[in-house]
Amino acid sequence: MAIATLTDPQVARRRKRQHEWAKSLIGDIMALLIGLGACYAFSVIGDIYISEVILLPSLVLLLIVNPDRLRLRKRRIGIIIALILVWLLGQMITDVYRSTPFKDWIRGQANILVFLLDLIGLTILLKGNMRRQMIFLLGLAIGTALSAKLQPALARGEGDALKFAYCWAILYFVAFAGSYFYRRGQYLSVGFLMVGDIVFNAVFNFRTITLTMFVAACLVLPIIPERIGMVRILPAARSRSRVLVIVGITLIAGTMVGKIMTTLAATGALGEEAQQKNEVQTTAGWGILIGGRPEIIVSSRAVIDSPILGHGSWAKDPKYQRMLGDIENQFGIKVPLDVQPRYEGLIPAHSHLMSAWVDAGIVGGIFWMYIFVSAAKSIIKAAMSQSPLKPAYISLLVIMLWDILFSPFGGTRRFIESFFIVLICDILDPDSPGRQVVAQTLSRAQAPLHLRNLGRVSPRN
Repeated sequence: MAIATLTDPQVARRRKRQHEWAKSLIGDIMALLIGLGACYAFSVIGDIYISEVILLPSLVLLLIVNPDRLRLRKRRIGIIIALILVWLLGQMITDVYRSTPFKDWIRGQANILVFLLDLIGLTILLKGNMRRQMIFLLGLAIGTALSAKLQPALARGEGDALKFAYCWAILYFVAFAGSYFYRRGQYLSVGFLMVGDIVFNAVFNFRTITLTMFVAACLVLPIIPERIGMVRILPAARSRSRVLVIVGITLIAGTMVGKIMTTLAATGALGEEAQQKNEVQTTAGWGILIGGRPEIIVSSRAVIDSPILGHGSWAKDPKYQRMLGDIENQFGIKVPLDVQPRYEGLIPAHSHLMSAWVDAGIVGGIFWMYIFVSAAKSIIKAAMSQSPLKPAYISLLVIMLWDILFSPFGGTRRFIESFFIVLICDILDPDSPGRQVVAQTLSRAQAPLHLRNLGRVSPRN
């Protein structure tokens, strides 16, 4: 009886497959662990998370194992890395010019440098690999939820754990699970998850996620009808005009949702805390700009005072602290006494864009403006497609737009925003597998999604 033996080429192919499988498994485990690492931070110069403790030492190994993943020429990631380096150079020049104290300039410049290294590491690990991106997202959802228990200070104490940890963990899980069901054509499950998240955050008066998830849901699902009677509401499928009309209608509807939440909050239906917050914003008159983010006014003045060179890393100036206090007193914005000293004495800038511009000057602002425009383009491109990760792409990038305008940068935002940038490059880079999937589905954009088909499995699956 003859015994089959493998030839040398067959043995070589088997070993290559085993090697590729092992390398893929290690990459998947790393992606999961880096996501889970959002649960805890160590205080070194500033806060550094377990995610970065895993990612940064592994960077050299990632470059050796996957050198082709970071080809910068003719890629958006090359432009982005160049802009970060210019931002870092601008911060260095500003710190020298302003004679920034050593402790402050090392914290400010390290924040930018670690962000750059996070981005390089996650680009090598995640770019072009949709499965691994979702593994990272699942880990991030679990790690964000665990942070409220393992390190309550990260969520500003147990009392704010729901707002600053659990609601974000739920959003990441909805983006993960929504993509899982979407690629299987189970649109009813996607709608249930997204609408459930909207209702959950509305009940607790978390307006940021409520409104951004509402925008995302309108772009992912056929919430807006094609026609009302004989009047056509939406332009033809496979067109940018369709997406722009959907965005316009969504923003109008989102404004109405915000007004409804304001009315409910004013009556006390959403609780006493929501009622007090609404009274503050109503008194301020400009709603979220003054009542919710008065720091934007102060940071805008700081930028006007020094538009080219910034004020330095961890910039401090009592003048701007007093300006914030004057605005709050003028508009009756109440500040709890236990938050003093506020912002550690820093110039108030509750925004990725404004904090970079205040600290590093115009080059910091240019970087975040470029990312803002790229994220907006990515949302439009993803909305025109039926990419398997469409719920994740749109939900996360809409949140990114909000972060750039209205959220402080640092901490977990370094590697979370790095992850979002990887998604942007996957959508927009011509040679990216993510872009190719998006391009292949443009011909079916929006059209297969009809209310009568919700819950059915798509024929393409």
